[in-house]
Amino acid sequence: MKIISWNCNLKFKEKFELIDSYGPDICFIQECEKLKSDFFPNYKYFWTGRNENKGLGVLTKKNDFFVDETHNKDLINFLPIRSDDLKLLGVWSFNHRASKFGSEVSGNTIDAINFYRDWFGDNDERCIVAGDFNNSIIWDKKGNDNNFNNINDHFVDLGFVSNYHKLKDEGFGKESYATFFHTKKESKKYHIDYIYSKNLNPLELKVGSYTEWISYSDHSPLIAELG
Repeated sequence: MKIISWNCNLKFKEKFELIDSYGPDICFIQECEKLKSDFFPNYKYFWTGRNENKGLGVLTKKNDFFVDETHNKDLINFLPIRSDDLKLLGVWSFNHRASKFGSEVSGNTIDAINFYRDWFGDNDERCIVAGDFNNSIIWDKKGNDNNFNNINDHFVDLGFVSNYHKLKDEGFGKESYATFFHTKKESKKYHIDYIYSKNLNPLELKVGSYTEWISYSDHSPLIAELG
């Protein structure tokens, strides 16, 4: 099963062929536009967001996926998708930026983990959580529940593993490959996109190169193979 996560930096329908050329089974796309569920050939398209030009999308090649009834739109932007044997949580974390939508909403990943904790299910459930978390252990501050170290600890407790860190054998905050280039400058690079999986075997993971992807987005995609 091939998984791709990519912050496309708007106008995804013009960039879809870049992703489709890899033959993914599931895609987690951030900063994408709202489109009809059957817009992309051979895929089912799910979307959530507060701006129809810039939200969170999930594409599935299989047609038996649907948005779970637990979907909480006050968590910006997290989208639970499921089929009979696989659960997906798409992520585009707004963190503190979500406050502009009101005091009742949250963009923190830790709040999404706590809300969907039971939905992730028992130890036999197969789950994938992937996307742009807008977070790294290098920015952790004492006493902040949304610290990435705390987020990762919760995922580990739930049985998840970060595919990148398992396969690359690198520590959090010490990643060799960046996924985000602030203001599109190669010198301002960070690793803030992740693919977590539970009860699936990470087989391979690649990060798109700066030179190949920077003309399309300030993010490079994560391209993973899971067994």
